[in-house]
Formats: sequence, structure tokens, C-alpha cells
Amino acid sequence: MPYESALYLVANLILFALLLLYWANLFRPKWVPKGMLLGTLVLFVSWQGIALVWSALRLGPWTLAHLYLSTMFLTEASLLVYLFLESLSKQRRMGAFVLTLSFVIHTYAILVIPPPFQRSLEISPFTRSPWHLLHLFTALIAYGAYTCAAGGSIGYFVVGRLSRSRLATQLPSRQDCQTLIRRALVIGFPWLSGSLVAGAVWAQLAWSSYWSWRPVEVWLLILWLILTITLHARTMPGWRGRPLALLSLLGFALALLGVRLLGQGVLVAW
Repeated sequence: MPYESALYLVANLILFALLLLYWANLFRPKWVPKGMLLGTLVLFVSWQGIALVWSALRLGPWTLAHLYLSTMFLTEASLLVYLFLESLSKQRRMGAFVLTLSFVIHTYAILVIPPPFQRSLEISPFTRSPWHLLHLFTALIAYGAYTCAAGGSIGYFVVGRLSRSRLATQLPSRQDCQTLIRRALVIGFPWLSGSLVAGAVWAQLAWSSYWSWRPVEVWLLILWLILTITLHARTMPGWRGRPLALLSLLGFALALLGVRLLGQGVLVAW
């Protein structure tokens, strides 16, 4: 998979440059033109998207369930969701935290996870269904929204820790962090719900049962329940702020584990 590896490596370099730009914009906003941030963000999303399409064409769309490609798609989804959230808020100070988290995930995949090769992939015939692809895509988009929420949660704790330092005026407010968390979770909820429904339809077509207690199904249900609880808790005064941030981080940790489960039962050999 030499071409894909080169494409993802270039994407990682673009993401690193984007990360530096967002941190520079946070502390020295006059140094970074506004168009440069948006242009570099769009460049990464476009380049990463091209790499994912290339991988799907060479190996087949079903192989996106492979941990390496799922992680790449997760990063793509995270940046797409953040791009939408940034257009809503019209402020870019939260981007440094989301980009840091996304860069760590992307770099971990490149350095640690072996990329898939066609000769070592054996796809289960049960997964060759558009319902499985829908189940996969919607789950990863929901996980991408959770990545944005986790970035907001990390920002919330960093802002609280540095609230009395000289950097406090340059950091986003705690309210900005909570707004990002809430909006990201609201975006993630319908996608996660759609993944559960698509997974149930796929299970019915493959095994004649809407629920088969597969690990990925159980994990998605647990995450959906936690997300539902979090969305309800955010309306209660005692659960705002720190509890909301902690619940978001818990959901993000479960989402990362869920990415590993997406390929189980799909790829017979990795």
C-alpha cells in the first residue's frame, strides 16, 4: 500500500502545519491570516478524503472497517464536524484543542497501526452490504463528533487551570468550551442513532436477527445510552461544566474502543 501510505503521511504533515497555525492564532492572532486557517483546514480535509477514496477503490469500500482506515476516516470526520462547528460559532480559538487531539490520533495510526494490504485482507461475505457501509460511516461520523466534544472538554479543564495566569485573556472562555461540547454531542446523536438502526437492519439481512449481541453492537448501545444521558444531563444546572466535560471524555474513550471493534467479524484476516 505504498501510494496510500504516502498520501496519509502528507496528510499528517498538513495536519501538523494546521495544528501550529491554530495554536499561533490562539496566542498571536495577528500573525495568522484568517484565510490561511480555513484554507489549510480545507486542504487537509480534501487531501485526506482523496486518500480514503483511493484506499476504497484499491482495496474495496468494505476494508474501511480495518483499524488503520477507520482511524483515518475518524480524523476526517472529526475535522469535518469541527469545520461545521467553527462556521456556526464564528470563532477559532477552540480549534487548537480539537486539532491537537486529532493530530495525536492520526499520528498514532501512522506510527503504530500497520496499514492494510490487499493480499492479507479477507472480507467476510456477510459485510458486503450497503447497510454495513452505512452502519460503519455513521458510527465513525458520530465518533468524530465525540472527538470534537473531547477537545472542548480538554479545553475546559485547561482554561480552568490557567484562569489566573497571564494567558487567561488569550484562551477561550469556559462557556465557549461548553458550547462546543454541547453542539458536538447534539450533532453526534443522530449519527450514532442511525448507526444502531443500520446495524440492526444489516444484522437482520445477514443473520435473520435484528440483534445478535455482537461486541460492536453492544458497544454502540452503551455509547448511545451514555450520549443520551449526557444530553439530558446538560440541561440540569448541577451537571453543567465539569460533569459535562467528564461525561464527554468518558464517551470519547468508549468511542476510541469502538473504532477497534468495527472491524471484528468484517475482516477475517488483518
